[in-house]
Amino acid sequence: MKTAIALFVSLVAAAAAPYPAAAASTAPAVTTQLDIVLMRHGVRSPTKPATSYAAYAIGDWPVWPVAPGMLTPHGHEGMTALGGRLRRLLLDDGVMTRACPEPDALVVIGDTTPRNRESAGALLQGVTPGCRGSFLSTEGDANNPLFHFAKDTTSGKPDDEDDDGVPAAPSAPPALAELQDVLLGCTPATCEGIATREHKKRLLDDPAHVAKAMKLAGTLSENLMLAYVEGMPMKAVAFGRADAGVLGRLITLHNAQFATTKKAMPAAANAGSNLVAHIVASLDAARGATPDVTPLSTSHRGAVLLVGHDTNLANVAGVLGLDWHDPRVPDDYPPGGALVFSLVQRGDAYVIRIRSLMPSMEALRANRFDDVVAKPVRVQGCRIIGECTIDEFDALARKAIDPTRVASALPTMVATQGENRK
Repeated sequence: MKTAIALFVSLVAAAAAPYPAAAASTAPAVTTQLDIVLMRHGVRSPTKPATSYAAYAIGDWPVWPVAPGMLTPHGHEGMTALGGRLRRLLLDDGVMTRACPEPDALVVIGDTTPRNRESAGALLQGVTPGCRGSFLSTEGDANNPLFHFAKDTTSGKPDDEDDDGVPAAPSAPPALAELQDVLLGCTPATCEGIATREHKKRLLDDPAHVAKAMKLAGTLSENLMLAYVEGMPMKAVAFGRADAGVLGRLITLHNAQFATTKKAMPAAANAGSNLVAHIVASLDAARGATPDVTPLSTSHRGAVLLVGHDTNLANVAGVLGLDWHDPRVPDDYPPGGALVFSLVQRGDAYVIRIRSLMPSMEALRANRFDDVVAKPVRVQGCRIIGECTIDEFDALARKAIDPTRVASALPTMVATQGENRK
């Protein structure tokens, strides 16, 4: 009897014992080979002086601590803090170590404008604290075709507006009327009378001028948002007539204006094909392929940080069919907002992972970004949200990139150390 019981116990124990390691089912190892981060510069002042918009508002536009279009001290601090948040992402992905990186393991490229140079230096401080790194940019005020492929340097227009047009717009969204109310301190029933009495212009003076009104509304809504994220007192934000909830609705006018002028094809391909081509080449080189276009990194490993503009985010989104809109973070192109393209090896296969890192207005106002979460981006043509197979991604790129708008070589750039404040 004891022998039978002992045999039964041994059989139960054998049944409960784990399978041998060789037979265990394990998930394939996941390794990130390369992260490419395309980021907008930090908080800046409006690109035009307040007198340019005085005719559209009752009240004084706020006074900024810097000249038009320049990074503010608050924006500088914010880019350093965002660098700290980005550092955590790069460490978690395994593309960077806590030691100071080698130059070819972390490449930082900033556009030519002073706000981009300063943003690149501030970002670098946050990503590599205590290290003596440098970022790349074209020398002087030479145009960088990665960010502005066909910039007309003789037009005299700000770099953010060099490809603006006035496309057709079907109808005025409700946010346009709300912006009008904020600007004139009116209601829909009283705006016309107040504008006449105070000698002010209305955004939409004629139902046939919706497209023109939307272009102006995109700029004005962003200027109101910038005052909020700069941390100005609320009485100076939107003339004291809007809170964060209202500003969140108004900034969707900027999204809508970009949807027709920056993100729509073929405008997106005209402006963004060169940048997308070099991003694709870098991801291809990281998996051992030989691209026809020069990669952004010579090592094909680590991280590449591109400090550009909201226009670049919209152009790339249009070329690759990206959508990351989140009603909880209504600004699709906030200062410091970023797209992250990653080459990930999963077992024997490679995939392209695409995420957004978009700070909220509240985070930008406080310069606190610990809660900013990387979210998967919807990609038209890829079955999994935030992830494309190599074949899916290549098909997107081949279909949308205009080869006549691609320069195979990188522009000549020089290394700059420190903050490069101007």
